Amino acid sequence: MKGIYLQIGFPPAGIPHYLLKWFFMFSTCISGIYLIHSKFRNKRDTAIAVFYSFFILALTFVNGLLSSDAKYTTFSSPNNQESFVVVETYHGEIYQLSNTRLFMKHLANISTDDVYKPFSKGAYQLKWNEPNKLVIRYASDYMKPHDYNQEVTVEYK
Repeated sequence: MKGIYLQIGFPPAGIPHYLLKWFFMFSTCISGIYLIHSKFRNKRDTAIAVFYSFFILALTFVNGLLSSDAKYTTFSSPNNQESFVVVETYHGEIYQLSNTRLFMKHLANISTDDVYKPFSKGAYQLKWNEPNKLVIRYASDYMKPHDYNQEVTVEYK
């Protein structure tokens, strides 16, 4: 909600988000099946709920597998007061970590050509502007890893 995500453990050593998402979807589906079965006591309705739950869980699981090859890049502000993480899958997302490191706030998305992951390759530059602005320049093409042709400006805390 409002771009804030629960983070269990610091990436990449923490519990992956797709695993948490799958667990919550599984719990929701089981609860839904139980609710429908106990409310209607009808085998047909229960079978329909089981079928849709299986479909939802399969989609969630496949989506998790596709994004499981995430690469994590972390960096801190010059005064080490703020921490950031870039999660790169088929696209990139920049987050600011809370002081407790239990929560992440989404700051921006990045896009590249051909699923290139410039942050894990070190093809990026950080420029810290005051007050609380960060300019990130990064390469978007694996053929030109030293051409930082993309730029995103984020405001944090």
